[in-house]
Order: sequence, then structure tokens, then C-alpha cells
Amino acid sequence: MAASGVEITSISEVEQLVKRLYLPGTPWEITSIQETLQRLQRSPEGWQLADTLLGRDDDKVRFFGALTFTVKLNSDWETLEPDSIQSLLHRLVSWLIRLTSQSEGPLVGDAVPLASIDQYPPTPTLVRALNKRQAVAALWFISTLVEDVGKTDPNNVRNQKFHDKIRTNTEDAVALMGNAFTSYGGPGADAQLAQESMKCFQAWVFYSHRAYIDTDTTLDSLKSLTQPAIRFLAYEDLYPVTAELLTDVLSNYSKFLRPQDIGTLSSVLGSAWAQERFELIRSGNFGFESVQFGRFLLAFGDATVQDLARNPNDPGTQQLINMMHGLLTCDGYAVAEDEICVSALEFWSTFVEFMIDSLFAEGEDKAPWIEPARRNILQAIEECWAKIKMPPREIGASWDSESRVGFNDFRKDVADLLQAAYPLLGIEIFEKFINLALRSLKTEAWEDTEATLFCLNALSDCVSDDAAEDEILGTLFGSSMFSQLSESAANIPAKTRQTSVNLLGHYAPFFERHTEYLPAALTFLFGSVEAPALARPASRSIFLLCSSCRNTLTSELGAFLEQYSRSLTTAKGDTKEKVLGAIASIIQAIPSEEAKAEPIQRILEFIENDVHLCISSLGKHELDVVKEPAITALRCLTSVGKGLQALDDTPIELDSEADRSTFWDGGFGASIQVRIVKIVDTVVEALSQDGDVIEAGCFVYRAGFTEAAPGPFVFPPGVTTRFLLRSRIDTPRLEVVLTTACALVNSHSTESSTRIDREAAALLKHVSGFIHAIGDPAHEPDVAQNCVDFLARLMPRYVDIILGMELKSSLEEMFFFALKCLTVREPLPKRSAASFWSSFVILHGLPEPLQLTINGIMQHLGPLLAEALMTNIAGGSARSELDTLAEPLKKLVFRQPRAKAWLETALFNESFPSGKVDASEKRLFLQKVMT
Repeated sequence: MAASGVEITSISEVEQLVKRLYLPGTPWEITSIQETLQRLQRSPEGWQLADTLLGRDDDKVRFFGALTFTVKLNSDWETLEPDSIQSLLHRLVSWLIRLTSQSEGPLVGDAVPLASIDQYPPTPTLVRALNKRQAVAALWFISTLVEDVGKTDPNNVRNQKFHDKIRTNTEDAVALMGNAFTSYGGPGADAQLAQESMKCFQAWVFYSHRAYIDTDTTLDSLKSLTQPAIRFLAYEDLYPVTAELLTDVLSNYSKFLRPQDIGTLSSVLGSAWAQERFELIRSGNFGFESVQFGRFLLAFGDATVQDLARNPNDPGTQQLINMMHGLLTCDGYAVAEDEICVSALEFWSTFVEFMIDSLFAEGEDKAPWIEPARRNILQAIEECWAKIKMPPREIGASWDSESRVGFNDFRKDVADLLQAAYPLLGIEIFEKFINLALRSLKTEAWEDTEATLFCLNALSDCVSDDAAEDEILGTLFGSSMFSQLSESAANIPAKTRQTSVNLLGHYAPFFERHTEYLPAALTFLFGSVEAPALARPASRSIFLLCSSCRNTLTSELGAFLEQYSRSLTTAKGDTKEKVLGAIASIIQAIPSEEAKAEPIQRILEFIENDVHLCISSLGKHELDVVKEPAITALRCLTSVGKGLQALDDTPIELDSEADRSTFWDGGFGASIQVRIVKIVDTVVEALSQDGDVIEAGCFVYRAGFTEAAPGPFVFPPGVTTRFLLRSRIDTPRLEVVLTTACALVNSHSTESSTRIDREAAALLKHVSGFIHAIGDPAHEPDVAQNCVDFLARLMPRYVDIILGMELKSSLEEMFFFALKCLTVREPLPKRSAASFWSSFVILHGLPEPLQLTINGIMQHLGPLLAEALMTNIAGGSARSELDTLAEPLKKLVFRQPRAKAWLETALFNESFPSGKVDASEKRLFLQKVMT
């Protein structure tokens, strides 16, 4: 065997190669040496090589020998005979003893065969005789051992012997760790042995948790080490490893701790030592050990939260609760500087959760500890309020992206805490924030104002329409807030104005009940929408207010249109969408359909102007520059269409068909529809190869599908169909076109809706062309899914359209395509095909010619459908897909008399995909399916 051109003939040459790995060399040389050594490790002589190298003097060579043993164990373990395994074990143990004893001379036990190990003294006597090096090695060994056994499943019978061995040897492990604990000489002494013992203790504790998590079993003798471990907190050299252990146990396995252990920890945290560390982190010292102490303290709080809540008068509890509050008030901004506040917030969330559970438990609402606990929550929220204040611009700009994201996430978590605590605090916390907002507005403390309004935003979903809450809220919206925020805009941080803008949208239901506050709010919002930084949130709030208060605002419609014409025709796309949708929702509230026409025309003029500017710039600018305003125009149309939709709670007069307005069916109303269609056609024809444009055009037509009465966006089915029929197999975003066709058919599928036979037939022919062009569903799974989905939507109302296709070859192709979709790997076509066949196989009670045709199709395709379903169930589908595939199978068995014969043929067919299922299992499966 060669390395770098040299034949390896001796162990000394292997040694030289190992040493050369640690010397400078070219990448080629290093790679060549590594490949040679790896081949030697994997060779049959690898065992002997490892054994020999471990006996060398050089540490690097000995390490390579140990590594070679690891490589051989991983690669050749399965080939070892039992006798070889015992011999190897003896050799490895011998090496472990020898290597850990080299500095002290031969160990007597090295020459003693393993078979005579019972002759040794008791374990406590043995461990006291170990020197430091031997004890550390023993601790490493039992740590690795328990970690590796912990990775095996204790519920598996084959692994049970390993776990039994661990359980029976726990006392010996405790003796080894306990000896290391007691041997520590205190400050200034060598702490390595105690540190390693703590790490070992941690491994054994968490083994007992993981291995017996289901059986609620712990290795009780381990608990005797907890008290000595706690005492190590006071020693600087042992504090980090001890704090880590106790934090992990408190967080993940607190039941391991006995009551006396909890009591000792409580005393430690109440000591001067703990107070000193607490003050350190309070002052903004977020070094490793300070943060570790904070997490240790919070872990104890989480583990004892019930006691902390239920014993408010206990001095120890009071001190701990005060420390929990203190961790929310450390110096520095959350996350960016203060690294403990997130964990502190989690503790108070846990505290609130416990309170909620207790409050609704039987009798707990009368417990005397409830009120003190509420006060603590209220105080914690006040502390959080101070922590969520936005930093000055120059400080925020210096943060990296992780700090900014973390700070914003902390604010969101505070909002979650507020919402969770509201059932406990009620109107009290709401009134407190309103008063705080009024005070900060009066003093123009804008960071305070923003933090307060942020909290009120968070509470918007919690408050009801209670008169008391409305009265309190009215003091804020009836104050000088809007005028102050408008007049002093130049001096107010953008975040404060943005939060105030969001506030109005969040409390839209309040303005619906108290319209006297609307004018000032809307004036403020329309002034804000002109500022680029506020345009998006302001337009959203305008939409929410106008949508909620539409009936009140109809008299102001002209002012809204004038405001848009004067200030917003050049606004960004999403701003235009929201504001035009808001105006449209006011138009919807006008009782007369005829009176809606004029303001709708004004809106269309705005959009037509945008389209004209867009189309006229084609060829003068890059396509992306033209595309954005084009899509905006279509999205504005969609937003207008949605704004004009009748509200969900509008009563439907079933007996007033004769009184329905026909304004939109012809004349002036129909001309408005023509204008809308022309806008869509103009944009789509100009940018027909852009998928975003196609999608936006489809959404315009969908805006009227849900309407029960005529309207400007309720187009005749033929108009929508003509738009859809322009698509081709290479049309971008074709799947959106097909889902629009599905939605059109679906909106005319109920018995009370108008039949659209001509349009359904035209669309079916169009879709069949796509099916023919695709051929194999796997080639275009998204399109295939939507094609089959369209076929499913035609049933049962339009099944006659399917069966009445002129070209019978196209009809046959469609059915076979739906079968192919059941057998492809892609889940979406399979799901749609399952829905199609579920609908088709159950069709019954139809006029005789149709029913006979359906029965004939099933006689022809039933065996193929059964085969496709069995192929999927036998392994052709993921487990998550089986529920979907079970539906057509159930329908097939329920409705088709020959289903049993078809399924039996499929199960015993030579093409059945699984060879692991014997005939008896197939018959049992068939029997269960049929019953």
C-alpha cells in the first residue's frame, strides 16, 4: 500500500504518516496521507494496528490508535463473533486502565483477569483509592456509557438489558460521583474532578428522565447527590457547571428535586450571595455568569410558580417575586442590550397562565391569594410597558438585524401577555393605559405615547362594546390626540404616528357605535396617508373605518372622492387599493342602485387614467416598470369589487324577486360593467405573457361570484367565460385561470342559481384541450390538478354536459386522465382525482338516459378504478394521503354492486405492487372493506 509514492511496510511508517498530518504540507499531500491512513484503519489488520499504536509514546499516535478502534467498531461490529467481542472488551478496558495509570506506574488490577472482578473490595473502597486521573477517566466513561444507553429505546425488549444494567449499577456510579464531590477542597483547590463529576451527574439525571419518562421511574439514589451539588453554587470554579445543571433540572425535570432540595434552593436564592449577583444583572451586566444566574433564577420561578402565586405573604416568596420583577427592569433595551428580559417575560406568561387556570377552577375565584397575584401581574405589565419603548433613531440604527427582529418579537410577546392577562385585570388595565396615553400626550412624551398606544392596540380584540369601556375610550378619541399628532408631525417620531394610525383601525367597531368621533379620525388618517412612511397603515385604517361605518359616511362620499382626486392619484399601489376599497364600501351602503352609478364612474375614471398612463409608456420603459402600475390598476378594481359586496349579515329576501333592481342588467348599469371589462381586457392584452397580470385579471372577475343580487361586478357568465377561453396551454399562471373557471361553475351549482349550460360546455371543451395537450399528469401536476378539479365541480348539476360532449374520444380521454391522476406521485392531482371519482361513482337517480350512460362507464372503468385505488393503498401513496383515497373507495363499495369483484381482481392481479401481502391478508382486507 502506498502513500505519496511510498509503500507502507511497518508500524513505524504508519507512525511517521500520522505525525506528518500535523506538519505543514500541500493539500494534495495531506489528502493522500488521510486516504492511506483511512484504508489502513478499515483493513482487516486495523484491529492489530489500533492495539499497537495505543502502546506508543507519542500522544498523536496514541490518539490515532484510539480513533482506529472507533472506526473498526463502527464499520465491522456486525461481523464480530461473541468470543471476539468479549476479548475486545477486555482489551479496551485494559487499555483504559493502563493509559489512565501511566503516570503512576502499573495498576495492580491491570494484571487481574476480568473474570475475577468479584474479588475486588466494595465500590466505595475502590473509588477512594483512585487518583485524580483515574477518577476523571472513570467519570468520563460512565458519562459516555449512560448517554449512549440513553439513546436506545427502553421500551424495546432488545434494549432492556442495557437499561437494567444501568439501574443495577446506579449505586456504584453514585459512589464514584459522591467521592468526587467530597474530595473538593474548596476555593483555590483543583476543581477539575468536581467539575467532571457535576457533568457526569447531569448526564445520569437526564438519563433517568429520558429513559423512564413514560413509567415515572427515577433512579432515587441519584437524589442523594443533589444537596452536595447545590452547595457548589457558592464556589466560583464550580458555579457555571452547577448553575447549568440546576437550571436544566428545574426547567425540564423539576420532579427530580425533593421538597428539601427546593427549600435549599430557595434559601440560596434568598442569600446575600444571590442578591449580589441579582444586583449585578439589574445594573446591566450581561456577562455569561450574570445571564446564567438570571436563567437559573427564572427556572426556579417556573418550577415553583404555584407556590409563588399562592403564598404572597411568605417573606421568601416576596423576595423571589421582587427578583422576578427586577429581571424585567434591567438596564438596557430588550434583546439588543438586555439579554434576560425575554426569559423574564416568559416567566410572567407562565404566571398568568396559572392564574387563568386557577381562576376558572372550582372555588379558586374566592381564594385570598388571587388579589395579590393580580397586583403582581399588573406591576409586571407596567414594567413591560417601560421595556417596549422605542429607542431613539440613532440607537436603533446602530442595531444589527438580529437585534431589531428580537426587539420587535419582544414587543409582540408583551402584546400576547396583555391579551392573556385581560380576563384577570379587565377594565382596570384598559383605563390605566388610557390615562397614561392622555398624560404622555399632554407632556409630549412621544416614546411613552407610542408604547401606550401599542398596548391599547394589543387590547383591541379583548375589549367589548361595554358602555364603561366605550366611555373610557371616548376620553382618548375625544381628546386633542389627533390635532396634536397632526400639528406636531415634524417633531413626532414616525413610529409614534404609525402606531396611532393603527390604533384607529383596531378600534373601528367603537367608531361604528360612536360616529361623533369619526370626522376627526378620518381627517387625521387622510392627512397621514400622504406621508410615505404612514401611507400603508393609514390606508388600512381608512378601509377598516369606512367598512365598519359605511352607513354613516354616505353623505361624505363626495368629499372622499375629492380627497382621493386631490392627494392620492399618485400614491403607491397598496395605498390606492385600500382607499378605493374604502370608498367602494361606502358606495355599497347607498340604498339606490342608480345612485351608486355616478361615484362608481368616478372611481373607474381614476383607474382608467392609471391604465392609460401605463399602456402609453409601453416601449418607453422596462417591462417591470410598466407592469407594476398595470397590476395595481387591476388590484384596485378587485378592491372596489370587494368593497361593493353586500355584507354577510345582510338579510336575503327570498320572496322579493320581483322587486329586485334590474339596473345592472342593461342600459346605463350595463355600460359600467362594459367599462370594467374593457379595463381588464386592455391590461391583459397588453401584458398577456405576465403571470401576475393574468392572476390579477382573474381576481377582478371573481369579485362578483359570491353576490346573490345583480351588481357592477356581477358579470354575465358569458362575459367571464369569454375571458377564460382566451387562455392557452402556455398561458402563464394557467392554474389561476382554471381555478377561476371552477369558481364560476361553483357559483352556479346550487338549485336556486341560474344554469349556465352553454358556458359550462364551452369551458369543458376548453379544459379537455388542456388535458389532451398535457397527456401525462406528471408533466404539469398543477394544471392537471385544476383540470380534474374543474370536472369534479361540474357534478352533479352539469354531469349531462360532461356526458353530452360531441367528441366521444375527448370524453374517454378525460376519464382516463382522471384515472392517471390517481396513480401519479404528486399529491395534488391525486387529491383532485379522488374528489372527482367520489362524486362520479355515487351518481344515481338521474334521468334514465344519463343514468344508463353512467352505469356503462362504471362497468368499463370500475375495474381500472379499483386497481388504481388498491395500488395506492398497497404502497403507492403516502400515509397522509390514505384518508383522501378512502373516500372514493367507500363510495365505490356503497354504490356499485360489482365493487367486490373489481377489488378482488385488483388485489390478486399480478401487477399488485406489494409482495409482502399474502392471499389470506388480501382476503381479510377485502372482507373488512366490504363490511
